[in-house]
Amino acid sequence: MKNIHVYIFLGIMSFSCSNLENGFEETTPKPVVEAYLIPGAPISLSVHTEIPYSADSLANKEKPVDGLKITITGPKGSINLVSKGNGLYVSQTIFPITVGSSYSFKFDYLGKQVSATTQIPTKPLKFASNKTVISRQAIDISAGGRPQGGFGGGANVDNNVLLTWENNTNDYYMSIVESLEPNPVEIIKFPVDPTRVRPNIRFRNQPIQGNSAEIRSQSFQYFGQHALILFKLNSDYVALYQRNGNTTQNISTPPTTILNGLGIFTGVNADTLKIKVLPE
Repeated sequence: MKNIHVYIFLGIMSFSCSNLENGFEETTPKPVVEAYLIPGAPISLSVHTEIPYSADSLANKEKPVDGLKITITGPKGSINLVSKGNGLYVSQTIFPITVGSSYSFKFDYLGKQVSATTQIPTKPLKFASNKTVISRQAIDISAGGRPQGGFGGGANVDNNVLLTWENNTNDYYMSIVESLEPNPVEIIKFPVDPTRVRPNIRFRNQPIQGNSAEIRSQSFQYFGQHALILFKLNSDYVALYQRNGNTTQNISTPPTTILNGLGIFTGVNADTLKIKVLPE
């Protein structure tokens, strides 16, 4: 769990947001912060510059911000993060992240103090899966053509996976599936093409306030062992996730709890199960 807890969130932070408020474009870009605090995991926080919203914004690229003095404070003290380059800051000593506790960060950027506070949610309760093994038909189109019946590959509802958990307080949850194989074998064997991009080793469902989620067997792209991860989320992550579906034409201010900045600083908690995908 500790090795797969951070990068599964990456990809929702896509800002083009020196936004127009009251008809005026903000001239000083804000820092964009991204950090997820998880019990039992080291602290990792990234900072990059905001992309100005302008006619040529597509030509602009976010730039990492290094050399900041970032302090994380919790109920048992504070710790200074170490800059590792490329906008990444990490904790080099153990700093306890405990359920129910509040944590904050702060740093100075262009004469302003950037800060935020979050609380660590409890771990998901009674997380269960109705299957530990499913099967998929291997598909070989390496010689070209298309398999009969399309790419379904023998997928059927009996192979779908139902995840359940307890949610008496209407909290937000998100389920993520990730291949754990060091050299995963694709279910569909395509013709050899060094330029082809392999399927992602992980996929996720959108955040929900329910107590169950179905994973269609067609969603699995690889044979072998997979992790089924259920994250309990704070509402700020959900707001940013939902906003990320907007197009670049939307110049409204992205939701954030960060003072004098943008992005997300939030606590999450998770539980993990495993499932194996076997060839029929």
